[in-house]
Amino acid sequence: MVTTRSPTGRRGGACAARTFGKPGLFPLEAITCRQIFRVESIEVVATGRVFTDRELLEAGQLTVDLIAGRLAQGDHAGAKDLLQRFQSELMTMFFSYTGWEKSILEYFAEFDGEARRDKVLAAVENWEIAPERKVEIPSTAQRWNEEISAILELIDAHSTAAATERSLELRRVALEFHDGMLSRVTALLSTLYEDHGEEVLMQVLNQVMKPESMDPDGKLPFREKVENIMHFTRCHLLPFTVTEDTEKVTFMPDPCPSGARLIRAGHYQSPRNGAIVRDAGPLTYGRKEIPVYCCHEPAMEMISALRTGTPLFLVEPPEDIGTSPCKIFVYKDPAQIPETYYRRLGLEKPGDLIARSGMG
Repeated sequence: MVTTRSPTGRRGGACAARTFGKPGLFPLEAITCRQIFRVESIEVVATGRVFTDRELLEAGQLTVDLIAGRLAQGDHAGAKDLLQRFQSELMTMFFSYTGWEKSILEYFAEFDGEARRDKVLAAVENWEIAPERKVEIPSTAQRWNEEISAILELIDAHSTAAATERSLELRRVALEFHDGMLSRVTALLSTLYEDHGEEVLMQVLNQVMKPESMDPDGKLPFREKVENIMHFTRCHLLPFTVTEDTEKVTFMPDPCPSGARLIRAGHYQSPRNGAIVRDAGPLTYGRKEIPVYCCHEPAMEMISALRTGTPLFLVEPPEDIGTSPCKIFVYKDPAQIPETYYRRLGLEKPGDLIARSGMG
């Protein structure tokens, strides 16, 4: 999951609202989940759950697939709502990964000087070793917004097939960009760890990761916080499963759209040789030998726990990371979070969480 410095915006509705693109493209702030799902409160009350089955199902589906489905049903208004959701996902992904890269390079310049920073970037951009890293950053967001505008016009013209085809193609292109930036960031984190060790890696991750973009002060109502996490998970442009029980909501991407896919694609083997964090500690959940990219998850848990008393979410990695899926838990009542999730971060569970808990 990626949450770094994001575009300027304000929160609205049920999801983080951000304004993207040129005026008139959408008179929107990124789509609110409630606008898409149109919750039927009767079902929620009857089951005692926060989300309906449909909400959970559609939360983890590819937005472009949902757009195609709405268009096939003749629901052009619903397709336009979902196109807004897709635009928000694209822009959040773009600015997160490019912001992450920029911030890490700034730390190289601060720690080692500009010459070292430039050398590190040149190594990352060795296309023979990692051709996927050859991405075009400067004009990408503008091109994507222009394509969204063109798709919107096709929907308004009821050109269903063309709108569907261009939506699917935009997702394919954006996923290639995502994977290229994922590779670039992993290479930067690997060099940072190899040059400076775990302490500096933790320092940098604590600065560049921004869990507050999903829950600014730890006080968002549970539903809104989970919807924000859904949004950021969808920014990886791959499907995932979401379930709910009386205690928590569980996310289960299979595979993880970032960390596991890096492992499966051989990014920690020659010739890319991504770093493995060797020693057990807070950045590895107390385990040994965790891939460096995966360390951003415990970093986000630690940052949010230190700021608010409660980790934003809790990742349960399997023993065979990269093969079996991770599970991500969001507890409805923070007081019910097991103490072990704090201990693995080197923290103690606060004693006043009962006073802070509640569905909001």
